[in-house]
Amino acid sequence: MNRTEPPRTLPLRAGLLSLLLILAAGIPAWAQVARKSEVVSLRSALKEMLQTAGATRLKKLTVTVDAEQARAVKKQHNVDVAGSYTVYQGLDDEGNLIGSVVIVNEAGKEGPLQVLVALRPDGAVYDLGFTIFGEDKGKPALSWGYLKQYLGKKPGDPIILGRDIDGVSGATWTSTSVATAVKTAVLVYDAFVAASR
Repeated sequence: MNRTEPPRTLPLRAGLLSLLLILAAGIPAWAQVARKSEVVSLRSALKEMLQTAGATRLKKLTVTVDAEQARAVKKQHNVDVAGSYTVYQGLDDEGNLIGSVVIVNEAGKEGPLQVLVALRPDGAVYDLGFTIFGEDKGKPALSWGYLKQYLGKKPGDPIILGRDIDGVSGATWTSTSVATAVKTAVLVYDAFVAASR
């Protein structure tokens, strides 16, 4: 019996094969925004970070960390998280959480940074990018070669320049600002978003 598969299953198999090859090579399957090495719009970042991961709808949250909560986080992690944060959660058709994007504003040496950090439900970073990047000398911090070191980082990881994060040569301030923004996003998600689910 000569049986042929319907054409629509071939792209799925090819896609799965590509995904398996990527995973086998140790390259993260997501991180489309980080790979762009450029400033992106919030809309396109959310689409690539959450919809590509399987989200069909978004839920927007505002997380406000008061002074007492911020002191507790600072004492434990030495990071100041006081203030308000916008968090977009990507949900599937059944309402299951696919991932979250925490937006962190951080001062750079030459200008502001707005960092988007995409996190899996377990709190691990799977993508990041910038909607504002006011640095000139620190432009290498936009590169995939630099950003990929943040992938997989979780709340228990140091995420500290010179410890588990390498800096950009000649742009220590920018490197520190990016590391601080990622650490802030991971801690805000863990303490104030994941903990409230």
